[in-house]
Amino acid sequence: MSATRREGFTLLETVFAVSVFALVIGTAMGSWLLFMYKSNRVNTQASLDMDVRMVIERFRSEMRNTARETIIFYPENVTPYQAVGFALPSDSDGDGLMDTDATGSNILWRQTVVYHVWTGSPYQMRRTVFANRNKDATYAARYGQVASVVSGGNGAGSCLAGESPTTSVLFQNLFTGKLWHAEATFDGYAADDTREKVTFGSLPLGPGTHTVNFTVAGKNPASTGREIHLDQISAGVADWPLEAELRTVAGVSAAPYFVGQGLAGAAYGLDAAAAADGAKLAVTVYNDAIEESTFIGEGRNVSFSNTVVRFDTAYKPTGFDAGVYAAKLDGQFKTAWWGYEQAYNQNSGGRDALGTDIRYFCTNCVIRIPVRGEFVREGGFGPVFRMYRSAYNYGLQILNPAYAPTATPGSPDVDPAKFVRLAFYQNGVKKASWAVCAAGGVDLRPETDTLVPMEAGQSFIFSFQCTVLDFNKDSIRAFEIDDAATWGCWLIKGGTATTAMQAQWSTLPGIEYVREDGQRCLPGLVCLTANFADGGEYVSHVYDTHNEKGAAKSFAWDADVPAGSGLTMYARAGNALTDDGFGIADATAWENVAAAANGSPFSGNTGRFVQFRAAFTAQPKSLYPSESGSTSGGPYRSATPKIRRALFTWDGEEKYIDVTADLLKGPACGIFHVDVDGKPLIRGVTMEIEIFKDIRTQGGVNARLRSAMTAEVEPRNSGK
Repeated sequence: MSATRREGFTLLETVFAVSVFALVIGTAMGSWLLFMYKSNRVNTQASLDMDVRMVIERFRSEMRNTARETIIFYPENVTPYQAVGFALPSDSDGDGLMDTDATGSNILWRQTVVYHVWTGSPYQMRRTVFANRNKDATYAARYGQVASVVSGGNGAGSCLAGESPTTSVLFQNLFTGKLWHAEATFDGYAADDTREKVTFGSLPLGPGTHTVNFTVAGKNPASTGREIHLDQISAGVADWPLEAELRTVAGVSAAPYFVGQGLAGAAYGLDAAAAADGAKLAVTVYNDAIEESTFIGEGRNVSFSNTVVRFDTAYKPTGFDAGVYAAKLDGQFKTAWWGYEQAYNQNSGGRDALGTDIRYFCTNCVIRIPVRGEFVREGGFGPVFRMYRSAYNYGLQILNPAYAPTATPGSPDVDPAKFVRLAFYQNGVKKASWAVCAAGGVDLRPETDTLVPMEAGQSFIFSFQCTVLDFNKDSIRAFEIDDAATWGCWLIKGGTATTAMQAQWSTLPGIEYVREDGQRCLPGLVCLTANFADGGEYVSHVYDTHNEKGAAKSFAWDADVPAGSGLTMYARAGNALTDDGFGIADATAWENVAAAANGSPFSGNTGRFVQFRAAFTAQPKSLYPSESGSTSGGPYRSATPKIRRALFTWDGEEKYIDVTADLLKGPACGIFHVDVDGKPLIRGVTMEIEIFKDIRTQGGVNARLRSAMTAEVEPRNSGK
């Protein structure tokens, strides 16, 4: 009989198998739990990073689309800030573009956005939006709105007129939330002298005077010094550039310096010779002002008669040793031609070869007079011809003098209609004829004050008739003249040509003579003198003050007004431009505007647009340029008033404004900080955030995960 076979596990085997299985399961479960904890940590960290990035990118995008002058930090001057508010445009039509006004040039700011840190439990980063932004709200009202959002936690009860709020929580468990303004620090160094316009930043600026402080913070390693060079500063709602060298300054030693025409406004800058870090240049500006010191306006939209704008090397106010730009009458007081340049006489005596008196039987005489020598200007007016009545020509009679410009130097042929009749003057008194003039200088000037432009190299035809009063008078003899003479003699045609000038004139018609020796001379014609214009005006560009509240405006000017000359200034204002934009439609006509008092309010001065007019009259003088003295009342216009600066000032509205300057960078300039009245300027916003979330680790211990990010953003739009 066979034995029965038994199969199965013993208890020991079973226990052993279960133990192995449990070990495998335990190992698998541990690995799975570790995986789950790690996955949770990674996913949580990724979620935190995504939340931070989403907030930062949203903030960055919105901040780029705002305008620097709409940014408000809370609380003022306490960093880091708890909140920042700013304006945003909208896209109401959904075309992906910012809404603008009818002209397409100005953004419509329809929202106010406030980012703030809510310090409740838990900390939160919140975003409040006020729709239908109140465009007329003051800075104080907007600051109060941001303060209310911070204290209340949302926009409820913080709306300005017409606005509606929405508040959302961007994320909770905020570990760190900080807001900063970008520092206004600048490097003035450049290897070569150059000019660069820089926006220092923005801040709210109220009416009155303010101090822009430039504090030296070091220097570029390549710089040879720490100097600060400024051309123009703008610190007002009107955004008009003010010449730094004309401002009141304090702190480090500073003075105007000549930069050169073209590199700097009005050719000057302000040089502050700072020697060490911490040195401060304080420049005083007024809110608000418009200053004209080059008199060209925007786009040169000015009008004028008989006036010019030039860099005048003769007008040197204190501190401006090289001269300044000035508006003045056209012309100059200068002798443009001397008679001896064409005079010639071979004789050494006053009698002819036969020993008899020389007789003159001249009728129609014509002389070509070139504008020569140093007379180089773009246009002169009202030339005066000086003749001399002496013992040598006292027996002559001069009739019908006249002159005209000519483009043909070799010919006296000029359209008779272009001749300007001349009248006789002595010592500023008009004479009826040559016959009643006393011995001495006789000035011939336009009879009707006709103004004829003169250009360098231009020629004039001087025409007259001549007769002899007494053939027996010894006084009609010829006289000696050479290049050293200060007055000349008549040109007589005929005889043998001995010089090129004589040869030219020997062929001209209309000149007759009786002469035995064929001499030629110019008895009596001394010179041609150029004058300033008798009078004229300059009417400025129309300036936009951007002031719509009707602030009263004052007008002032700096000018040099020589004795005997005249300068009357006028100013007007209004609220509507003419169609061409060059005039004020609702302003009083100039002929009805009263003269302005320097440094005072003017009639109708509450309009947004302002404009000035200058009326000039030249200084009269009876002595021509080579004579000394200042006798007045003569035919010469020897000096002109010169305007150096015109200035409108008013109490500007309290608004956020940009503070800008044209830096004159150079190899000796340093690095500096800028503030206004000790308050920091806002260039942009830095947001620093860090959020957290607590998770349980595999060992049952809580661990805190963090995610942080920082964004530095400068706006790219303007609120103007």
